[in-house]
Amino acid sequence: MPTRLNRNQYALVFGGTGAVGGAVLRGLARAHIPTVFTYLHSEELAKSLSQELGQRAVRVDLEKPEQVRGLSEELANAETPPSIFIHCAAVSRQLKLGEITDGDWQSTLAINGQAPFVACQALAPAMAARKEGHIVIVGALDRTQSLPLPVHYAASQGLVSAMVMALAKELGPSGICVNLVALGLLDSGLSREISPKMREDYKTFSALRRIGTPEEAARAILWLALENTFMTGKVLPANGGI
Repeated sequence: MPTRLNRNQYALVFGGTGAVGGAVLRGLARAHIPTVFTYLHSEELAKSLSQELGQRAVRVDLEKPEQVRGLSEELANAETPPSIFIHCAAVSRQLKLGEITDGDWQSTLAINGQAPFVACQALAPAMAARKEGHIVIVGALDRTQSLPLPVHYAASQGLVSAMVMALAKELGPSGICVNLVALGLLDSGLSREISPKMREDYKTFSALRRIGTPEEAARAILWLALENTFMTGKVLPANGGI
């Protein structure tokens, strides 16, 4: 995969052991971008990916901002700080309004929204210093859709969408692009929690009449991280035409 002329790139990926995260890591490896990625529970998979791709795996609980900030600041202060940050981590339990606990709410907003905010806060100064940065947050809502999402997950997506718009305005003068990729249903990852009926409904209303793959999702994400130079503050819907 070709990249911008400036080859002095370094990437940080949150959620590297997920279906989409793993596809993103492989794309970065093909592009010869040195990468650090996080994981929490999937230690064996993280070790396997690290050995296969030559990337550094770090165990981080994204619910804990001190852990997120610790890793992000460590990398930001390194000799070659990350010029690319991709947030692929997300949680979403299929719960009705009355089933959502305080813990569900806090965990979802922490992982889906607070973690990328803390990372951006730590990484942005180093990106600004080099006049280049590419922040890509992966979500599932493109501001125009009315989808039957769990309330706590939808709230986290609204948070992220507004945050991306605001970050792009603030960081744009420093040469930093910030965008959101809104994914549709995929054949693995979080989408496996969706009911069979909803999956069939999705295919019916999709222009392509099918669900996507992590590799297709990763191509959209990697285009923003490696190719894009002028799009910022926007939502790129990679959803098969919903």
